[in-house]
Amino acid sequence: MAMVGVAPPAPADDWSVERVVMLMRHGVRSPNAQPPLPATVAPEPWPGWAVLPGRLTGHGAAAIRLVAAADARRFAAEGVLPGTGCPPPGATVLVADSLERTIATGDNYLSAFAPHCTLTTQHAQQGVPDPLFSAYDDAGISAATAQQAIDDAVGPQGIGGIDQQARPELEAVSRILCRAGRQGCGLTDMPSVVDVDPSGRNRPKVTGALGYGATAAQVFSLEYADGKPMSEVGWGRATPDDLRAAGMLHAIKFSLIARPRPLAVANAGRIAKRMVDALGEGPPLTIVVGHDTEIANIGGLLDVHWSVPGFAADDPAPGGAMVIEVMRNHDGAEAVRSFYRAQTLDQIRTLDAADPTWVALTPPGCGGQALCPLDTFIALLSG
Repeated sequence: MAMVGVAPPAPADDWSVERVVMLMRHGVRSPNAQPPLPATVAPEPWPGWAVLPGRLTGHGAAAIRLVAAADARRFAAEGVLPGTGCPPPGATVLVADSLERTIATGDNYLSAFAPHCTLTTQHAQQGVPDPLFSAYDDAGISAATAQQAIDDAVGPQGIGGIDQQARPELEAVSRILCRAGRQGCGLTDMPSVVDVDPSGRNRPKVTGALGYGATAAQVFSLEYADGKPMSEVGWGRATPDDLRAAGMLHAIKFSLIARPRPLAVANAGRIAKRMVDALGEGPPLTIVVGHDTEIANIGGLLDVHWSVPGFAADDPAPGGAMVIEVMRNHDGAEAVRSFYRAQTLDQIRTLDAADPTWVALTPPGCGGQALCPLDTFIALLSG
């Protein structure tokens, strides 16, 4: 269930929040490549961006500062951190991937979360791969294991069946990509393919219709989220309803190559361990700033789902976060409750300072209970 605009209360008076661990996606960025898609798929010139490819935008930074201020209010109300002044030394740790957009997201988050304090973003040298986020080839997953996990996710109808199920969304994206009456572009006549590296050293990839469609969906959503005029959102041919429908292609891609448990462990196993360590012995607040794929990975490990207005179900929002809170009662017992926290797409676009959406998550492995025993939750997250 989504709780919009309010921080969810503690489940009972005798439980208090001891520690919080967050895995957050970076804020709104420019497309990673320019042009984002080949001309055979999208023949028209794409709108320009004020920053280099793959960088956090100024608008995206402003949205991150707003959600950080909201998080600060929540955690102060929960007693995790003081309501005034700066957090005690070591009480808040934020580590980010070594890309500009993740580092800048961390810096902007901390500047609004604890203004005028000395909190800093921990990260490897910018541009140098950080094994916490980039490692895959040493994760121990074989090509056969990856292929089986994907086959199980795809189902008995194969990738062609997925294409057929996603036909309405592929057609919607094609209408945006191709001006009315234009031939020889779009996605509807193109099959999808899932590529698995035989060596097992590289992440599986979705190519073809679903791959291009997921990329297009992200770009259109980023154009809208960045506050661009509607004439520059999908060349003026995309509506907010189109964006949500298109986002389903992005979520479908993740359901095939990011959420299946073996692939989630291979890609985000080190992040999951960092989160497990923080849940057990960490400071009051630990924040890890990464990417949408890692949000999908952790969602897959826990087998949880969410929906935030403006986005397709399970599609990670810019600045959205998996939030895990360790609770303690008067007897000293520890349990966990978890959420997906994100601004709505329109909140990001308009820089609305209202509190974000909080979606309560109930992992099936927790027996359907909102409060999950800490050791049970750690076992789920450990893969």
